[in-house]
Amino acid sequence: MADPTTPTPVREEEEHLARVQRAIRANPAAKAREDYRATLMELRASLTDERLPEDMASIVEQMQRLGPLLARTEQQAAQVADPLNPYFGHLQVLDEDENTKDIFIGKQTFIRGDVAIVDWRDAPIARVFYQQREGEDYVMTIDRREVEGEVLLRRTLTIDQGRLWRVSGEDFAWVWDGAGWSEVSGGGPRLAGGAGVAHRPEPLGVELSGLRRSARQERFDKHLPEIASLLDRDQYDLITSAEGGIIAVQGSAGSGKTTVALHRVAWLAFQEPHRFAPERSIVIVYSRALARYIAQVLPALGVHGVEVVDFEEWAGRLLQRAAPGLPTRLSDETPSSVCRFKQHAGLVPALEALAAAHPEASPARLFAESFTSRAWIGEVAARHMPGVFSEAELDAVYRWCAQLHARRDEDLDAADGDDGPALDIEDLAILLRLHQLLRGPLELRPGKALRYAHLVIDEAQDMSPLELLVLLGTVEPGAPVTLAGDLAQQLDDENDFQSWSYVFRYLGEAATQIRPLQITYRSTEPIMRVAQAVLGPLAPETPPASPRSGDPVRLFRFPGQGEAFTFLADMLQDVMRREPNASVAVLTRFDRQADAAFQALQRAGVPRLRRVLDQSFEFVPGVEVVEIHQTKGLEFDYVVILDADADTFPRNDASRRLLHVGLTRAAHLCWLLTTQEPSPLLPPELHAS
Repeated sequence: MADPTTPTPVREEEEHLARVQRAIRANPAAKAREDYRATLMELRASLTDERLPEDMASIVEQMQRLGPLLARTEQQAAQVADPLNPYFGHLQVLDEDENTKDIFIGKQTFIRGDVAIVDWRDAPIARVFYQQREGEDYVMTIDRREVEGEVLLRRTLTIDQGRLWRVSGEDFAWVWDGAGWSEVSGGGPRLAGGAGVAHRPEPLGVELSGLRRSARQERFDKHLPEIASLLDRDQYDLITSAEGGIIAVQGSAGSGKTTVALHRVAWLAFQEPHRFAPERSIVIVYSRALARYIAQVLPALGVHGVEVVDFEEWAGRLLQRAAPGLPTRLSDETPSSVCRFKQHAGLVPALEALAAAHPEASPARLFAESFTSRAWIGEVAARHMPGVFSEAELDAVYRWCAQLHARRDEDLDAADGDDGPALDIEDLAILLRLHQLLRGPLELRPGKALRYAHLVIDEAQDMSPLELLVLLGTVEPGAPVTLAGDLAQQLDDENDFQSWSYVFRYLGEAATQIRPLQITYRSTEPIMRVAQAVLGPLAPETPPASPRSGDPVRLFRFPGQGEAFTFLADMLQDVMRREPNASVAVLTRFDRQADAAFQALQRAGVPRLRRVLDQSFEFVPGVEVVEIHQTKGLEFDYVVILDADADTFPRNDASRRLLHVGLTRAAHLCWLLTTQEPSPLLPPELHAS
């Protein structure tokens, strides 16, 4: 018997879900999969020490025989909707024959009897779900015939592990809080983005802040509708457009910029699988860690084989094809003035003029001759970067380039050169751009030009205009390009990405900018409030909203590091004991701080402790000690920022952005620890905590 206290919308959706699940499980492949799984579990449980050896051998033989059968049925069942998460949207319509129909919006089409689940990427009725609201009429074309009707009901749902957690309508939202259904005002978030693809482990409970919270309350906090159910009409139209040109997706930390971009990859690949085949699309990301993460997300969207790579790896590989004689070693000691010069947008017209004046030159030789000429460096700065560099800085640029070029020649003469760097990281884009200007398109292989059908660039704000231009030069004429970024999270201070309009001016292309995604689905409202305060004058005029409540951000002050690390070790041990599936990040600004923290926590016996070096995230539960800049684009259940003091985070733009990124890595709770005067960037109320 139904619970009479259950809200009517929830009761209706529970009945629909039960009906859909029965239909899915009645499918022969799904039923066979469950039968094989159950049999294997029984056989595995029957393997006990009490059994005779011949009995155990027989059981093992049966398990080995069932294994391939289960694998085949798994493949067949993969074509059927998942009963544990079959859909995320419910649309009820009145068709032109006055019939009421319920259609569910999910990741895979499944039609059986009176159950109809349609793929959000393909079905005409799915467009109605995104573009019409309750009470509105619709017209769609099916098999060249116009079909009309009226939308009676439109709801977004959260279904996980086979049960209903959230039901949202246009003016209401009901959420299961562990004890019953609670009404959330406002009807839930509406904009695109969110943490729908974030694979945070399921928490078992937490006492990190001294306030116990149950596992069900944790689920109440973090279960939000999937990204595909949150797109508004304009965003859906842009994402589902195969037209060429640049679309720039802007949004705050955790608002779903990357997710929106990846859904565009999935939609285009689904709509035109030949044109947008996986090998003809590419996703360029900020870091190798983010590349590994996204490489796991795309298959969940039904896209397999898309290359996901950071720019340095991609550019280095192409440069070796274009100029195989150049060394592969890169400097990690490049002076700031050199980085700024080589990433300045003024190099875009400067290189074009250089190539036009020397059309027959070798790209590598022209690069070497120009960047070791003090006169050319000064001329470029005067013409294309007026007032940006002092004469002393330009002298430093010249000396460094001349020294590096001389060392490179020595290395080449030394037959492979084992010692010393040969190129700056910034040189990759410069050399590739010169190759494009002098020799034409970059090549996939000799005689085969590299031409992508769809290019996605994540964290675009940390790419220089020259790097973006090199990437755009690999796109087919008229092909779509998707950029995702947030100026508030720009960590490369030497990069000349001043604004979106500034960069597009140098790229020479118009762009359609999706209005900023203004809801963050990762962090709680208290975390976002502090993160925006930290940005100060860099904060957007309209701050992002977070629909999730949570514990306040806290600042803990200690007289010395011993007390701080003892406190932190106790808390981390407690969390790992109570919540073994939690992901915790201990963040620092500098590597020496991370080394010291790791050693102290290791000595204290904190379990599942890892020191992340060079993006070596494992994406498994535990405690990871790492510098903030390595975590951009990632998220954790809990974040602790160490050395949140005035020396580590002084009052400047670089500190504002870095501290903002650190805070917004946290999904549930964030702490800051210091043994000195707190950073002046922190809001006054934290100083009093």
